[in-house]
Amino acid sequence: MPYKIETITSRDEMEQLGTKEKFWFYDENDIKKLFKIGRPYTGEDWAEKVAYELGRLLKLPCAIYEFSIWNDKQGTISTSFVPEGMRLVHGNELLVIVHDKAYPRDHRYHLSDYKLDIVLNLIENELDDLLLPLGYDGNNIIQKPVDLFIGYLIFDCWIANQDRHHENWAILVDTKEVKWYFVPTYDHAAGLGCKVSPEEAKKRLETKDKNYSVQKFVTRAKSPFYSDKNQQLKTIDVVSILANKYPDVVCYWINKIEKISKGDIKSIFDEVPPTFIMNDSKKFAEEILHENKVRLLKIRKEKCNE
Repeated sequence: MPYKIETITSRDEMEQLGTKEKFWFYDENDIKKLFKIGRPYTGEDWAEKVAYELGRLLKLPCAIYEFSIWNDKQGTISTSFVPEGMRLVHGNELLVIVHDKAYPRDHRYHLSDYKLDIVLNLIENELDDLLLPLGYDGNNIIQKPVDLFIGYLIFDCWIANQDRHHENWAILVDTKEVKWYFVPTYDHAAGLGCKVSPEEAKKRLETKDKNYSVQKFVTRAKSPFYSDKNQQLKTIDVVSILANKYPDVVCYWINKIEKISKGDIKSIFDEVPPTFIMNDSKKFAEEILHENKVRLLKIRKEKCNE
């Protein structure tokens, strides 16, 4: 059965963050949800939904995404994960408040101040008593928010998400109880090669030119993070650095990715309504997941003592 497409008939206030048109509304059960309109000639809608379903397979805490239509415009809806009485504080705000008052909070990309080590240290050490997300139970490996954030970054590498900028992670602040919670992973609409046209996807899948292949394509994926030497890191570089610092946690997440089969992935794509995705884009995204899985398993073999 294809994933459900919800029709929206009303809207409330506009959402200011980000670059896409979006607004909040309340569904028939009075649940607050955010509708995002995908940009033309991209697959941002299906990428968001597929990433959510893949995250669920990994048992990552994820913002919920479903397909929707408003005024003949396709998009996705996500349920608010901010309970009443709590406030969402994004990474850029935290970097200003906790790390450096001069941090350039209004820039999202090509920002050398956005260093991987600084963000990891902030989450692990500088945010006192930061808790795992509401309703998420850890285990003997995933005990702290930084362990979960590492999972988010490995997930980014697997799905080729290059958009983990400082507004795409956050914490919830309960001012009444004086508690801080890490939040689920969200906003994956830049992943899975969704901005590649179906025509280009087909050519890359069929080419005999190694420099134009999917295998080569995935090596281009950059993260927004920088190294201590002010070099922008690729998503695979981020995982390699994490494997040196947190080998047990990295192995845990890569092991979970290894267990997801091609059949599991195909089942997800097969449920995406054809109005949202073309067949060549499906095959291209599936091949991206395969190639990135191979690269992650190589890191595990080299650096995780397995």
